[in-house]
Amino acid sequence: MLEKIKEILKAEGLESAGMLPISECEIINPRLLPDFAKSAVMFTIPYRTFDTPASDGFSEYARMYDYHKFARGLYERIVPAVESATVAKVRGFCDHSPINEKLAAAKCGLGVIGRNSLFIDKRYGSFVFLGSMITDAECEERAKPVEYCVNCGRCAEKCPGKAIGENGIAPAKCLSSISQSKHRTEEERLLLRENGVIWGCDICQLVCPYNDTAERSKIAYFKETRRERIDKEFIESLSKEEFEKYAFSYRGRKLVLENIENASGKTLD
Repeated sequence: MLEKIKEILKAEGLESAGMLPISECEIINPRLLPDFAKSAVMFTIPYRTFDTPASDGFSEYARMYDYHKFARGLYERIVPAVESATVAKVRGFCDHSPINEKLAAAKCGLGVIGRNSLFIDKRYGSFVFLGSMITDAECEERAKPVEYCVNCGRCAEKCPGKAIGENGIAPAKCLSSISQSKHRTEEERLLLRENGVIWGCDICQLVCPYNDTAERSKIAYFKETRRERIDKEFIESLSKEEFEKYAFSYRGRKLVLENIENASGKTLD
């Protein structure tokens, strides 16, 4: 079954997939778990399409259309294809899932878990989203031991907020988390400004050795919608419909503009 699913995913530009019994998964949201669940199929969605990082303060994932929209379109195509090819019930998830997707992906052997808490795909590095499909098909695969990164310490050393410790990450200190919060202290605003952060933060990813030779995504959705530069004029020019196509829209335009002004050392009128 897994080989049939891999063929369907490969046609979508998704080349890293695995499967494991649902009993090997950590259930984190039971109400979302289908009653037919017997197995989980995990796959990674690489989204980094360019070599040179942008320097406008926006994280790579935020400069293209929201990946949740990509996932919805993807499942509309592949779920019927998988059900037809395998005669199995299938339900797709991305981010908002009944299982711990990061742990499940690691147990599928797709990559390692980084000290910065991110999942690191063997081929595409940490610039990936995770997708999962729950099915009633029996799984013949065995879960693999969870592997972790080499713990070189680069991410912890370079993190401006000192959010990365020996036992994981402290979200309250993470610049990505702070940039998305509507209530920041002056110290937090200064930290964002000093590091040129407007929305999200890729510092720990850019210094990670696993990303040095990582392959780039071939998925047209991310390459074609990627914006090389985002600034105040661009944000203000977007219609409501266009603005909502980006991941940063969930916090509203006002916060994004406030962050831009903060990065410039100004205050929003």
